[in-house]
Amino acid sequence: MFSLTPLDILYIVLSFCVLWFTAAVFWFLWQLATILKNVNDTVSDARDKMHKMEQALSGIREKFDRASSLVGLGANTAAKAVEYVMEKKKKMERELEEDVEMPSRKPAFKKKK
Repeated sequence: MFSLTPLDILYIVLSFCVLWFTAAVFWFLWQLATILKNVNDTVSDARDKMHKMEQALSGIREKFDRASSLVGLGANTAAKAVEYVMEKKKKMERELEEDVEMPSRKPAFKKKK
């Protein structure tokens, strides 16, 4: 039958060791690939969410810019209107003061004969 020498047994044990070492390396690479895939998926999701947040903030900023420009336009218009009203009021006050200081030069009422 078989006659196993110690050298044959050593080769059989070494072949099993190589087989187990190969299986362990394969398992380690599989786990590493799975972890890297999960990390890649997580980073991709984070990028998508950051992109959505950036779009939302850009939209808010655009709306704020539009609103602030309209508010600025309204404020400028209101300031001009107030300035116009104040000038009219001062002009009317000056005219009233001039009328009080200078009696009218219209001739007095003449009595009918």
